[in-house]
Amino acid sequence: MQTFKEFWKKAISIAGEKDLFFNASAITFNLFICSIPFILILVSIIGYVLSIDEAFIEIVRYGSELLPSFSYESQQTDIITGSETIENLLRPLVGAREVFGILGLIILVFFTQGLLHSLKHVIFDIFDIEERAHPVMDIVYNFFVFGLLGTVFLFFSLAISFISLFDLSVIKIPYTDIVIQLPWVYDLLNITLPIVFTFFLMFVVFRFISERKISTKVSLMGAFIYTFLFEVARLIVSVYLEYAFSTYRFFYQGYAIVVVITIWTFYTALLFVISVIMAKAFREVYGTHKATVENNPYADLD
Repeated sequence: MQTFKEFWKKAISIAGEKDLFFNASAITFNLFICSIPFILILVSIIGYVLSIDEAFIEIVRYGSELLPSFSYESQQTDIITGSETIENLLRPLVGAREVFGILGLIILVFFTQGLLHSLKHVIFDIFDIEERAHPVMDIVYNFFVFGLLGTVFLFFSLAISFISLFDLSVIKIPYTDIVIQLPWVYDLLNITLPIVFTFFLMFVVFRFISERKISTKVSLMGAFIYTFLFEVARLIVSVYLEYAFSTYRFFYQGYAIVVVITIWTFYTALLFVISVIMAKAFREVYGTHKATVENNPYADLD
């Protein structure tokens, strides 16, 4: 119990030393600037293995999982949903994908450097890690991290495609007429897969954007903290939007969805900064630091 109190005391202390809102604003800005090139690259990566149409479906699926779910029925009985909004926003981008060749994709990757660098800056600043002196090596490592992030997206896309080939809700016992109905299987997958996806995505961010200067244990804890906070926040905001979106529509008309996405993007960026702070507090309180000769002359005698 004393250690738990020390953890929260340490987290609050770190939060007081760091500028949460400034760091979250920097991430939010880069998310908006880098969103289009990032999406185009993901479509190209996933579409290289799957078809472009399936890649588009997967990107819409990921976008729906990362945004709070909501639906709004207007007076004309047109039902507006978050997934349809994402699809309408992305379809023109995917339709114009032919203009980007290999050289274009390389240029797009350079445009995403700002997002990765802002995430790295937050992690390095909170964990007091010295950044690389040479900017070229920083860019090279960002390319490597971007490849890992694309691999996570591709892996889950292939996993979803593989699962869709089988009817997991029905199990037939061989040589008998017995059929076991499992209607809850796909409901369970719809709940667990987004959570697992978010966890692995954030683990890559914590572990490799930090250039492996954050241990695996701390990275796992940071990914767990962010995933938990993110899912709780998404559930609460989804419930809130079911009642409040009509009010947003009244004041902002067709721009209501832009307002919602902007606020949610900033909120998720703020959650990331908070998760990094809590991961730092976890390392400081629960981490095992082996004594060195400098701190303890008798350490090498163990």
